[in-house]
Amino acid sequence: MFRWLITAVVATTMLFVSPLVKAEAEPSVSILMYHHVSDSTPRSTSVNEEELREHLQYLKDNDFNVIDIRDAIAGVKGEQELPDKAVVLTFDDAYQNIFTNGHPILMEFEVPYTLFVTTDPVGNTPGRYMSWDQIRQMHEDGVTIANHTTDHAHMPRRQEGESETDWRQRSAENILQAEQKILDEVGVSYQLFAYPYGEYDNELAELVEELGFTGFGQHSGGFGPTTDMRAIPRFAAAGMYANLDTLGTKMAALSFPIEEIEYEDTLLAHDKARPVLEVAFEVRDFNPSQVNCFIRGQPGEVEWITENRMRLQAEEDLNYGRSRYNCTAPSISKSGRFYWFSMQWIRPREDGSWPG
Repeated sequence: MFRWLITAVVATTMLFVSPLVKAEAEPSVSILMYHHVSDSTPRSTSVNEEELREHLQYLKDNDFNVIDIRDAIAGVKGEQELPDKAVVLTFDDAYQNIFTNGHPILMEFEVPYTLFVTTDPVGNTPGRYMSWDQIRQMHEDGVTIANHTTDHAHMPRRQEGESETDWRQRSAENILQAEQKILDEVGVSYQLFAYPYGEYDNELAELVEELGFTGFGQHSGGFGPTTDMRAIPRFAAAGMYANLDTLGTKMAALSFPIEEIEYEDTLLAHDKARPVLEVAFEVRDFNPSQVNCFIRGQPGEVEWITENRMRLQAEEDLNYGRSRYNCTAPSISKSGRFYWFSMQWIRPREDGSWPG
């Protein structure tokens, strides 16, 4: 059983009674995740130029503060002031269309952003991926260049007959070789790492931490002081998620203040397809009675073990591949904004593989 303990559990109070809830929102950042900027690439991971421009104009018109990812981390840690309605923009994989289509628009709006680079294809797949000269130009323009492995592999997968020691060494080499390549080509090493496909398990998250990296996933949620720094959430902003009717709410999301999270592992055993998640909240600016959770897009039944500790479990087997439990609650002090937390799971087939 994995327990991620944030702080010692505070004395029990009547947290379900709204007059006793302290309405004080946590410092929070919403991180948006993009891949392609194109009309001709897979829709599920793409925005076109018009959509990207609309997103940036929305952020500007609605008083959001687009900040550098490093400032977001420092602000969440309390090392510097974090502005209200803070948003971070990230792009994965170093596709050529990010440079040709997206970068000029982002520079026009004068917003910082991060490029997570998968290093092997860079310069080796002309027309699909950028060159190192282009990435160096982006760095000179103020873009934060970060690590997305050498080969964009499904990192939690173990190869046939591979020991845990060998898997760990292979995974560490992948991350460190990509970081060294970025240092050699661009001259920077920020030790910011995005998991390919957002996939991680307990062992990989621990390895990322031991190597000194900050980890970023692809599950949704606000980023705040009690977020797991090994698996920081990012909101998908492409494809079906590009619609500002829903994306606008995610841009304004808040980070649930959490005392403890308890679960077995994010990588499930093939025959354990209904993972149990327990979360103990520090209730400040929301009512637990208003926490709503969703599993596979459908409402999940929340069981409250204590006044601030909930238990959530799927009633049906999760599908093979990646799944999430998502929970939200409206803020008391910030009208129209929602606390948002997500937990990712990976369910393998019997042979240890999974789709996607």
